[in-house]
Amino acid sequence: MTGPRVDSRVFGAEDAVSSTNDFGMRVRLQASHGGVHLQQYDCLPGAGQREASASWCIVYQQTGAPRVRRVIGDSSELQLRPAGKISIHPPNAWGWRWDSDNRVAVLRISQAIFDEVASDAALQGCSGQLQTPLSVDDDLIRHTILELLSECSVGSKISSLLIDSASRHVIAHLLARYSHARQDKTSGLAQWKLKRALDYIDEHIDQDLSLEELSKGLDMTAHYFCRSFRKSMGMPPYRYLISRRIERAKELLASTNKDVSEIALEVGFASPSHFTTAFRRSVGFAPRTYRDSTRR
Repeated sequence: MTGPRVDSRVFGAEDAVSSTNDFGMRVRLQASHGGVHLQQYDCLPGAGQREASASWCIVYQQTGAPRVRRVIGDSSELQLRPAGKISIHPPNAWGWRWDSDNRVAVLRISQAIFDEVASDAALQGCSGQLQTPLSVDDDLIRHTILELLSECSVGSKISSLLIDSASRHVIAHLLARYSHARQDKTSGLAQWKLKRALDYIDEHIDQDLSLEELSKGLDMTAHYFCRSFRKSMGMPPYRYLISRRIERAKELLASTNKDVSEIALEVGFASPSHFTTAFRRSVGFAPRTYRDSTRR
């Protein structure tokens, strides 16, 4: 059961803000997988810049209200970004300056994933038409980033399936909300494709699954599979995986004397604490309390 790493080190130079320490930026955590990077920074007043990038950069302002100057190509803009606001930076944004202490969470998604999602929506080449606001209200992006941060906070790794799905969900949202291009409509999975995916999840429930694994052999891109799965099941693949893990755990709690920690690992959770958090969120009380209730 291996998953994307979560640590406090800066990742590849092509996407990281250069010399973060020199600019008063401290990386609190990082998770990365398959062209997607999540970081949380504490920032002192300063500036940053990077080389030409192949990633979209989505910033969630967690605390503070800095005035942010952004440079894209030969032009720049200055705007207040209060806590709760979102910035959307295209790959050719290269410079930033901020004037006060603040904390941000940054989600970087590769251009390759953007192109995959756009292609599935029949919107190839539309990235130049996308609006890229420096400060905007966007509940979907905020909630998505907060969910990723929450997953990072309860364990040493984050699910590949979650970060895969979340990144494509964000890009699909950007195309729907910030592009004037027209998208197609997604249908659900054919029954045989859905059955194969559900069987695969059940057979590998203890593993760190990815969209690439689930879509393999179905003649679908990872993003199109994710959208079609959601259409068929009413939830994204990661949510379904968690629900199946909880159901398997409930069976083991009721029928065996295995320790809760052992069950947590057997059904695929990264740690007992992650299992307890997910179980309580789903069932309403802790695993041990559930076990006791089945034996009265």
